[in-house]
Amino acid sequence: MNWDAIGAVGEMVGAIAVLATLGYLVLQIRQNTAQSRASSHHAISESLNQINILFGQSTEVSALWVQGLENRSQLSEEQRWQFDSILRAYFHVCETMYFQAGVGTGDRGIVVAEERGMALILAAPGGHEWWIENPFGFSSEFREYIEKLVGSS
Repeated sequence: MNWDAIGAVGEMVGAIAVLATLGYLVLQIRQNTAQSRASSHHAISESLNQINILFGQSTEVSALWVQGLENRSQLSEEQRWQFDSILRAYFHVCETMYFQAGVGTGDRGIVVAEERGMALILAAPGGHEWWIENPFGFSSEFREYIEKLVGSS
């Protein structure tokens, strides 16, 4: 065997090693993406559950929620701040879902599953009034998404 043949074999072995490494990296990236999506899903679920627990643990908060959705302007200043804070927390979770789905680290299915809830809240007089009065704190892309969602419901 001459040096050219040995060099060719070496190049072939090197090429196979590069392909094997690339294959391994593809598998690692897929596993990492799946893990990232699972973590995102878990974090969103936990955030939504915290809001649900808030209602489940307090009849006062539940009553405030119902009153605020029906007629936000009849709430006291303190109640209104509390109602607005709950809405802001909920819609920030929804914005996070929307953003993560858009960049591929979240599940679009979760966003779709929550769309009806967002639309119902914003269709209520108090929810609609809150959305109109609170343009701050949400990205323009998310606000456009919500405007389309509310317009189509």
